Amino acid sequence: MKRVFILLLVIVFSAVLIQGCGGGGSSASPKLQEGEDDPGNIPPPEIGKLGDLVDLGDLVYPLGDHWYFTWARVINDEGTVIGQSNNGSPVRAAFKWEPGSEEMTFLGIHVDPIFSCELTPPAFFGPIYSEAVDINATGTIIGNSSTGFNWPDDNEKRAFLWENGVFTDLHPPGALWSETVDINNNGEVVVTLSFSRNSPCDIISGAFYWDGETFTTVGSTLVPVYQGLGGVLGESSEAVAINENGQTIVNAGDTVIFHDLNWDVIEVLNHLPFACITVAVDINDSGFVNNDGIPDGHVIGNSGCFDRKVLATILDYTFLELPEILPKGPTIDRLEKVQGFFWDGGAMYPVDHLGGGKSVAANINNKDQVVGGALTEDGKTHAFLWTLGPDEKGVIRDLGTLGGDNSFALAINEAGQVVGWAETGESYSEQGVVRPVRHAFLWEDGQMYDLGVHNDFYDYSFIPPYPFSYAVDINELGVLNTLTGNSVTINEHSRGFFLSPEMP
Repeated sequence: MKRVFILLLVIVFSAVLIQGCGGGGSSASPKLQEGEDDPGNIPPPEIGKLGDLVDLGDLVYPLGDHWYFTWARVINDEGTVIGQSNNGSPVRAAFKWEPGSEEMTFLGIHVDPIFSCELTPPAFFGPIYSEAVDINATGTIIGNSSTGFNWPDDNEKRAFLWENGVFTDLHPPGALWSETVDINNNGEVVVTLSFSRNSPCDIISGAFYWDGETFTTVGSTLVPVYQGLGGVLGESSEAVAINENGQTIVNAGDTVIFHDLNWDVIEVLNHLPFACITVAVDINDSGFVNNDGIPDGHVIGNSGCFDRKVLATILDYTFLELPEILPKGPTIDRLEKVQGFFWDGGAMYPVDHLGGGKSVAANINNKDQVVGGALTEDGKTHAFLWTLGPDEKGVIRDLGTLGGDNSFALAINEAGQVVGWAETGESYSEQGVVRPVRHAFLWEDGQMYDLGVHNDFYDYSFIPPYPFSYAVDINELGVLNTLTGNSVTINEHSRGFFLSPEMP
């Protein structure tokens, strides 16, 4: 049974290393499974073969002024898309969009001011942005309001939950900032809460869990009852994810904490050999069940010596704050030293590369299939699919590109369909600035499909086109699967799309 405690401002974190986290596995994965085609021999895909990308619109009225910003982030099994859009006031706002709808739904924003250390002197500032972060199968959405000073990397946030049209503040008294991170289909939420220590801008953060139901009263205000998650004593930590079985992962200091809320078991993951930092990305609901009858979550992430901001940029494809990496796109050769990992509760297995010495794990499904990007022998980044075989040896598959040098996989569903971005081999030039063309792709059964971009919603010819696109998420509906992503301009101005692909 899960145990819930009243919010504590000071938490004693476990820092005991548990044996068995760092060894095992093989770093010499086969590069191609027997009977599979060489990605280089697959004929070039037909652009848009799976159907037209549907524009999500925006929160600005009147309809038709379609140059406004929209950023799609997540799609659930009902095909509902969430993200962020221009809205006038707030400047950028959390939205949800449903298939067949002509308008987005604005999810709201906090009216309470947020303390900011970006001001001189530090002061409270009204939130101007809100963002939708995640949505579960029942349509419950979590998000945050922010000052917008350093989007998308704002620290100054205030957490909320949106359900059936009701906006609920999840920010507890005593916390300086709060940020929702993940929600499961049971409505359980993990958040990161930040507190002041010796001075207003001396900040320490911690990861917390909320069961999605329990509140307490502080004065006349209902406040979620949070439980602290494991971390490292004296170090800030941040929540990463929660699975359907009450197992969570936390990035704490330079390592990863696995916290099983069913038994209140905390385990610390080691680094891969010669690494100095380990960062978790996701936890699944594997088919493996231990003696307690509860499926055990398996964890993926990345270990090495790298800039965490650059890694986050590559995984989220939100590199607006990193213009120095734009000429080549978000390729993993920008990371000094990195290797993906798969952790099964005992051993940490390296996710192999494609001959270039580096790999980045981005997403995992419940079948323990891992996707991301890996460096090839000639220094290119290619999307990959990696699986740990019955013999506990990893098998990696190069998913290829759309004709260009680089690609990266961002998500995989239970059917093994993969989405992400890939270069086409063409380039786009605008006023002397040249960029390789990158298109969203859907990969299935050895074939990478070029999803193209969407530009047909323009009302005025002087508005520049969107030459680039990327797919960020795909749901689990099998033959009726739907996916979402964004078309982008040369200066990374984003416009969200929806696709219900018609598979050949």
